[in-house]
Amino acid sequence: MVKMVDVPAEWREHIHPRRGGVPGPTVVVDGDAAERAREWWRAARPIAEDMAEHERTDPELGKAVRAWLAGEPDPVGAAAVASIAVQYVRDVDGAAFLDAWVLHRGLAFAACAVTEASAIELGPVPHPRRTDANDVVHLIAYVGEGPKGWRGEIRRPTRGDYRIAGRWVAEDSVVKRLRALLAAAPEAEYRDAVARLSEHRGDGARRATATYLVPTEKAWADESLDEYTGVLDYEHRLCSLSRAAHIDQVGGMVVTPAVVGTLLDGLGADALPLLRRQLGYDEENRPIVLRGLLAIPDEAIFPVLLDHVGGKDVPAALEEATERYPAQAVRALAPSAGDDTTRGMVAAGLLRGLLFAEPDLVAELPSGAAFEGPRPPVPDADDLPGALTGRPPRGAKVDWADPTLLPQILTRGRDRALSARATRCLLALLAKDAPEVADVREHCDRHSLAEFSWALFQRWFALGASTRHRWALTQLGLIGDDTTVRRLSALIRRWPGEGRTARAKAALDVLARIGSDVALTHLFELTRRGKYKGLKATAARKIDEIAAARGITADDLADRAVPDFGLDARGTLVLDYGPRRFTVTFDERLVPLVVEPNGRVRKSAPKPGPREDPAAHALFTGLKKDLRTIADREIKRLELAMTTRRTWTPDDFHSLFVTHPLMGHIVRRLVWITDGGTAFRVAEDRTYADVDDDPFTPASDARVAIAHPVLLDDLEAWAEVFADYEILQPFEQLGRPVYRLTGDERAARRLTRVEGLALPYGKAMGHSQGRWESVDADGRFSGAWLARRDPAGLYVVAELTPGIDHYMYGEGHDQKITALWAGPAPARPPKDTVPLGNVDPVTMSEAVHDLVRSAY
Repeated sequence: MVKMVDVPAEWREHIHPRRGGVPGPTVVVDGDAAERAREWWRAARPIAEDMAEHERTDPELGKAVRAWLAGEPDPVGAAAVASIAVQYVRDVDGAAFLDAWVLHRGLAFAACAVTEASAIELGPVPHPRRTDANDVVHLIAYVGEGPKGWRGEIRRPTRGDYRIAGRWVAEDSVVKRLRALLAAAPEAEYRDAVARLSEHRGDGARRATATYLVPTEKAWADESLDEYTGVLDYEHRLCSLSRAAHIDQVGGMVVTPAVVGTLLDGLGADALPLLRRQLGYDEENRPIVLRGLLAIPDEAIFPVLLDHVGGKDVPAALEEATERYPAQAVRALAPSAGDDTTRGMVAAGLLRGLLFAEPDLVAELPSGAAFEGPRPPVPDADDLPGALTGRPPRGAKVDWADPTLLPQILTRGRDRALSARATRCLLALLAKDAPEVADVREHCDRHSLAEFSWALFQRWFALGASTRHRWALTQLGLIGDDTTVRRLSALIRRWPGEGRTARAKAALDVLARIGSDVALTHLFELTRRGKYKGLKATAARKIDEIAAARGITADDLADRAVPDFGLDARGTLVLDYGPRRFTVTFDERLVPLVVEPNGRVRKSAPKPGPREDPAAHALFTGLKKDLRTIADREIKRLELAMTTRRTWTPDDFHSLFVTHPLMGHIVRRLVWITDGGTAFRVAEDRTYADVDDDPFTPASDARVAIAHPVLLDDLEAWAEVFADYEILQPFEQLGRPVYRLTGDERAARRLTRVEGLALPYGKAMGHSQGRWESVDADGRFSGAWLARRDPAGLYVVAELTPGIDHYMYGEGHDQKITALWAGPAPARPPKDTVPLGNVDPVTMSEAVHDLVRSAY
């Protein structure tokens, strides 16, 4: 059980010292109030006598009222008369009756009377506060007014029918004060109250009240919480909890600041589900809930805080929790620290700070944890760039970027490291985006520099990502590497969905600034597979900016952005485990394959043994992950280049594709063609050969393209060559359906062979969002046609009826092709049509192919 220490004043209202808690403020009994209560009893006496004799009054209640009026110490009668006074005597303060009972009859009597009052109802007219305009008589009916007998009976409410008027004592001011009086009472007096209360728990209402008043009786709580009566307010029910099993019985009750301490007093760590639920939707009271969580020395609080780390005040609470409970923090944070998610980033940043501050905590890391602790320190370097010598500038020291909490930065030889002072100088340079950082990059080991950079970013992020120190994000672009790119890209994809679109866009600047092939690859991937349109558009603008700065097109930039992943000239990679060596090669889809020395092919690299180098396995894992990102994109990019007739110079073709260690695996599986019409392939030795396997060299002024099968007069012969060599293709090329126009169709201005085809609505809509267009000359959506542009600027247009709706996705009417024609621009009715033979044959073949395969 959690013992509350240093409990804030706002938590003390309900805390019960007999359950181990800290007593609340001193509660006193008001003698003047007690005297006023005696006057109200006298004023209510004639009304009580009248109601006790009512024909519908509960006989036992009537007898109790008469006994109390006769001077007998009957708590039931006292409760009934007090209830009558509250309802029918002007300006009565019900709390005063509690003072009178405590002073004149004792605490145990008061507890019994309050409990009984929670199950007394006066009828038949409701309380004045609940009347409508027809109940005027009730509003003016006081002592001596109204006809005799009009006031009705005294009764026990039926189950579930507890009216506010009949249970004034269950209101906060009365039961809370009585609970405090009982909590502060001497043990003998308290035990007497418990014993006497046990005789007054006759129904659900009374059981609920008694449970709140004496929460030490756990068996009473088990019983009363199982039968919700609506008598007690939700705070009181929460304050009755004493077992984990009770939590399910209170449903979705709101945890207010006043009961946080009491929950911890009664439930300890078992209060966590209630606090977690409250943390998710109660921003106003979040600071109090967080303080409650911090009072629980349990590992379970860390996942809860990580789940809500985007909320205000939560990062600071997480940091405080790690300081209070470092061992628990290490055990709880380690499983999340390897994730490329927001919570993983936060967990890693906090965990790194813990382990660097207290290296002995490494022993608390769970077995198999992916997170590594600090490595043995390396001696400080003597020879440093001038920018890292001398005193760090004023303001360079930051309570979160302490160099002792971050990995060491090694020099080029990896046998020396930057001192703490030199590291602070570097931090100042990074914060100012100073040009001297370039000198540091040249002097230091790039991998350790990038690991330091990422650790710095993680720590900033874990502590709330203050906008004041946003340079902790931008510095990744100064000293980050390809590993930084991979880590950051995963976050960029997630941030918009977490309300951090601005941060995601700022991170795109980081990728652009790193500027490596891997960075450009991830930028291109974000334009294609990003879930958020705004982010995709920003990534596309970054690509255009980079391309413009280099004086090339975005397509040219994509050609140059394919990383080689450290493959050798043959396009392979050697995994050196020490005792064992494996060779990595690739299939037609650029899936990496591992070849053993005996020639056996595996789909993954074997796990290293105890005496083998784990770095080789990690290298393969990273390669496989990167290829999942780019392989499909590169293959589809080349397929698109084939259908759009994109060309390259022979030199660019050779350098960008033939000799590229990765792309060469795809190049050798395709047929290429020059603008002069000669088709060729790339052999294993990177020489070119025609369909007869004769050597071929393109002219220096030629253009090279991926051969569309419609351009190959010797298509069958090429298919036979590839079959003989057992070459599998990355996409459909030689086996692709071909649609050639007949002589009559070339001269015609409409293609009748596709007219009448019906496209499912989803297919038609999909085409309008892909390689086809459905916009008019002003750029407005027009669902009346699908148009496809050829390299010369002519459009192939398929007219549709009834037409697709720009705002309607999913279900819709089938779309019938009523005409297919060609012209300089789509329009309805068609204008300036041209003979279909004027259209590029590849564009025409692909257009017919799309429509035929999409039709029913």
